[in-house]
Amino acid sequence: MRGCCQCLLSGYRLLCAKLLYRYPELRLFGDGNTWQSIVGASVLLWIVHFLVLRGVQTAAGINLAATLAKLLPLGAFIALAAIAFRMETFRLDFSGLALGVPVWEQVKNTMLITLWVFIGVEGAVVVSARARNKQDVGRATLLAVLSALAVYLLVTLLSLGVVPRSELAEIRNPSMAGLMVNMMGSWGEIVIAAGLIISVCGAYLSWTIMAAEVPYLAATHKAFPRLFARTNKNNAPSASLWLTNVSVQASLVLIWLTGSDYNTLLTIASEMILVPYFLVGAFLLKIAERPLHKAVGVGACIYGLWLLYASGPVHLLLSVILYAPGSSGFPVCPSYTPARSPAQTP
Repeated sequence: MRGCCQCLLSGYRLLCAKLLYRYPELRLFGDGNTWQSIVGASVLLWIVHFLVLRGVQTAAGINLAATLAKLLPLGAFIALAAIAFRMETFRLDFSGLALGVPVWEQVKNTMLITLWVFIGVEGAVVVSARARNKQDVGRATLLAVLSALAVYLLVTLLSLGVVPRSELAEIRNPSMAGLMVNMMGSWGEIVIAAGLIISVCGAYLSWTIMAAEVPYLAATHKAFPRLFARTNKNNAPSASLWLTNVSVQASLVLIWLTGSDYNTLLTIASEMILVPYFLVGAFLLKIAERPLHKAVGVGACIYGLWLLYASGPVHLLLSVILYAPGSSGFPVCPSYTPARSPAQTP
C-alpha cells in the first residue's frame, strides 16, 4: 500500500509539471511542492475520492474513457515520428560512448526509471475479485505489459531518429511535447500536453482504486483489522479508501514542508515495490509445479535481485524504514488461516 500511495503522490506532482509546461505563467505551482500546488492536489484528491465512493465500476468506466483519449496523441506522435525518422540520426552515437559511461552502467542507472513505467501492471490481479471472468485477469495483465512495452519502445526509438540523443536530453520534460512542436508546429505542444494531463488523471484514478483495494483485501483475509473490510452501498471499499486518501493528504503536507521533488518520489515509489516484486517471484518458484512456471519464477527472482543491486543499498534501507510502521501492526491482527477444502478437513 505504501508503494501505491507513493505512486499517487508522484502522479500529483507529474500533473503539476504538465500544467506548468503548458502554461508557464502558472509559476506559483513551482515544481509541485508549493502551497498553491498542494491545495490544487488536495482538491483533486478528494474529487477522485468521492468519485470512487460512487462505485469501482463507475470509476473504472471513466478510466476507460481516459485511456482511449490518451491513445490519440500517442498514436499521432508515433505516426509523425515514423515519418520524420532518419536512420543517420538514429545511428549517431547509438551506444552513448560520448557520455563516457559503459553500456552496462547506463542500463544499471536506468533500472528504477524502467521499473517505474511498468509499476501497476499487477493492477488487474489486485482487483481480480471483481472480475466476471477470472481468466480475463491473466489476459489483461499480459496485454497491458505487451502494449505498454510496444508504446515505450516506439516512442523512445523513434524519438532518437528525429533528433540526436544529445539534443533530446536537453529538451524540457515532457520532451514529447518539444518533439511534436518540431514536427507539427505549436499545436503539437497542445496535443501532447492535453494527452498527458488526461493520462495522469486517468492513471491516478486507477491507482486510487488499486491502493484502496489492498487494505480491503488484506482485511478480508484477516491480515488487516476487520474495519477496513467495510464497503458502502455501492460496494466500494469505503473504510480502506478513507485510510488511503488520508495517508496521501498527510504526505502532501509533508511534501510541502520538506520541498521534495518529483524525482525523489519516483525513486521512493520504485524502491518500495522492489522487495514485493522479488517476493512474488520467490513465492512462484516455491509453489510452481510445471517446468515453465519454475522457469518464470527463477527469471523473476534473478530480475528482482538485479533490481535490488541496481538500486543500491541506500534507497533499499530507506524502503525498509518505511515498511517498519506498517509491519508493526501485524502482531495486533488475527493470523490468517486459509480455508480448508472438504477433502482436507480431518
